[in-house]
Amino acid sequence: MVNLDWTSILSNWILLLLAAGVLLYFWGTNTYGRFTRRDIPHLKPLPFIGSMGPSVLKNESLFDLMLGWYEKFKGRPYGVVFMFRQPVVLLTDPELIKAVAMKDFDYFTDHRTVYMESKEKVWSKGLIMLKGQRWKDMRSILSPAFTSSKMKIMFVLVSDCCQQLVDFLEQCYQQPQENNCAIKKEGELLILEMKDLFTRSTNDVIASTAFGICVDSLKHPKNEFYVLGQEATNFGSYKWFLFLAIPQVMKLLGINLVPGKITNFFRTLVTDTIATREREGIVRPDMLHLLMQAKKGTLHDENSEENHKGNTKTQLDDEDIIAQALLFFLGGFDTTSTLMSFVSHQLAVYPEIQSRLQEEIDETLQKHDGKFTYEAVHSMKYLDMVVSETLRLYPPGSAVERVCTRNYTLKTDPPLELHIGDNIFIPLLAVHRDPKYYPDPERFDPERFSDENKHNINASTYMPFGIGPRSCIGNRFALMEVKTVLVHLLSQFNLRVVAKTPMPIKLTQKGFNISVEGGFWMGLQKRNT
Repeated sequence: MVNLDWTSILSNWILLLLAAGVLLYFWGTNTYGRFTRRDIPHLKPLPFIGSMGPSVLKNESLFDLMLGWYEKFKGRPYGVVFMFRQPVVLLTDPELIKAVAMKDFDYFTDHRTVYMESKEKVWSKGLIMLKGQRWKDMRSILSPAFTSSKMKIMFVLVSDCCQQLVDFLEQCYQQPQENNCAIKKEGELLILEMKDLFTRSTNDVIASTAFGICVDSLKHPKNEFYVLGQEATNFGSYKWFLFLAIPQVMKLLGINLVPGKITNFFRTLVTDTIATREREGIVRPDMLHLLMQAKKGTLHDENSEENHKGNTKTQLDDEDIIAQALLFFLGGFDTTSTLMSFVSHQLAVYPEIQSRLQEEIDETLQKHDGKFTYEAVHSMKYLDMVVSETLRLYPPGSAVERVCTRNYTLKTDPPLELHIGDNIFIPLLAVHRDPKYYPDPERFDPERFSDENKHNINASTYMPFGIGPRSCIGNRFALMEVKTVLVHLLSQFNLRVVAKTPMPIKLTQKGFNISVEGGFWMGLQKRNT
């Protein structure tokens, strides 16, 4: 019989656990040291989770957390917070933001994208993922696809989808029991969740303008394009936190932010569509056609004499086209529908603003013989003011992140030395709500963006689509889509507050994007036009 020395075994296990604990603690804190010196304003980090504790424990939304960070560093040009193990320099001063994002952009050319890295090669080719010279070349190649002249060409496709949306609502109003969405009619109101409605419409716009296919996600709510789009953008917040906290581990385990079946579906869709168009000589005024032109080197801006002569070394292949189409899809699927939902909510809560906007819409359509044209939509100043103010309160992204690509010194007192790989964080949401730049910042006031007032706004305090050369390349398209939907919708319906309308709004986050607890429930009332 073997006599076991349980005391010795237990002692060894305790020593092993203590050693593992020490190593784990060291790993969870070893990135903090350089930024926790006394002369650097910073929040005291916790091991592993840094400054993210309240958000991880669900006590506070990420947006409230960010507002809190900003408030704690007010009066200072910057402060350091810790997004899990990653130190992040949070900028609060507009001049410092301008210097980093624009004047000294060459020191901060890259996004922080480690959480988007994937085994799928196609994800590394999307514009947002590219770095250095490859990003500059690709941005230059793609920019002509997003000029106002190209937006005008695609406007017809967008407007057709918007009319499809209004026709569906008209049908629901006349025969509510026959529609396929969760829309109820109570008296003179259609009661519905606007985010669901707008997401389906946005899905149809992207399918048409980016992939060249026609789907009707309102009448056919379970179509594969829409279902996979929902799955691609609705990953849970815990998965998002894991990618932020331990991106290398997630990558090592082969876990992708976007499931492989979704990537494969869109790869096959784009590849087959390109092959069909090239074989049969099909030309359609959409984003895929523009990307095919870019591949051939024939894409250019009609308003410019340049035809990208400096980009002969950078060539697009089908994988590049698939990557940009995927990025266009993910970038527009949820963010645009969310913006539409916020605008609708504000208009329902402020009926006097809604009425003024509808008067502008009615007058403009009358001048254009009742036709929804690109010129008509973009001539509406009050519409632009309403959308701009909504973007101030609820920007599509809550922050901009940049990675230091060359050693740089922040010109502050005292100066802060940044090394290659250090992260910069610009809290858009917090800057947009600073009373120093926007008096009574929580109030919805489109007049801030009137011709008389908008010149008072510092460009470095209004950044709904980012700032500098790496701002969102698709912002023109997003604004065109949002405005066109609103014009179509408000020309036929009034937006009304109902019992389920969230008041006040409580922000939350699921994955990348801003959202509202409880959903955007509203009522639609047919106008007597």
